[in-house]
Amino acid sequence: MTTTIPGLVLITGANGGLGSRLVEGLLESGVTNIACHYRSSTNVITKLLEAHGLPAERHLFQAELTDEAEVQAMGQAIADRLGPVWGLVNIAGRSSNSMSWKLSTQEFINIVHANLLSTFLVTREFLPGMREKEGGRIINVSSVIAHTGIAGASHYCAAKAGIEGFTKAVAQEVASKNITVNCLSLGYFNKGIISDVPTAMLDVIKSRVPLKRLGKAEELFPLVNYLLGQGSAFMTGQILHLNGGLY
Repeated sequence: MTTTIPGLVLITGANGGLGSRLVEGLLESGVTNIACHYRSSTNVITKLLEAHGLPAERHLFQAELTDEAEVQAMGQAIADRLGPVWGLVNIAGRSSNSMSWKLSTQEFINIVHANLLSTFLVTREFLPGMREKEGGRIINVSSVIAHTGIAGASHYCAAKAGIEGFTKAVAQEVASKNITVNCLSLGYFNKGIISDVPTAMLDVIKSRVPLKRLGKAEELFPLVNYLLGQGSAFMTGQILHLNGGLY
């Protein structure tokens, strides 16, 4: 699949299961103008970059995305090394499992920060540059459970629902600058957070999906590819559902 993207693309959480597959898809489609954020391990993403002839040290950027100063430092490093960001994919995030009456205040805050606050801080960091250039693409990532709810993840559901509201508001704020902001509400995929789910529970999840399977990580890329390109210029403020018919 050929991708026509007019500028630098930043993927947050690029070392994760879904993030790394997005990077791989971009690289395979010929996109080399790419910045990859990671928080800890870089093994997978380093191998991908080097396999496509790109020096990892030039394209990798480390930051704790819940820390305002670290996000600002990352933004400056990306600008200095690669230039302005055209496309931003906010896929970094995490979850945990606890019933609401057992959930500590700190863990609730941690999960909201890891998903919603991080999306806000990174978006805010790169919007001024997009506004100056009068163009850009922002893709946020939510979850089907923001709509369906699920026991044991009230904090994660709240954070992802917040991302969707944030997406709709920012889309209206920046539409006059030819910047689109959309959100992917993802179902259950075979990479990422799902790796911590027990096999028995996975069987239950798949039984509830009309297509009777998990999404494949590579099935995410074509939609991201479309949203990053010029062909999606008239789509903004949308919540796009990719979940096998679950919702």
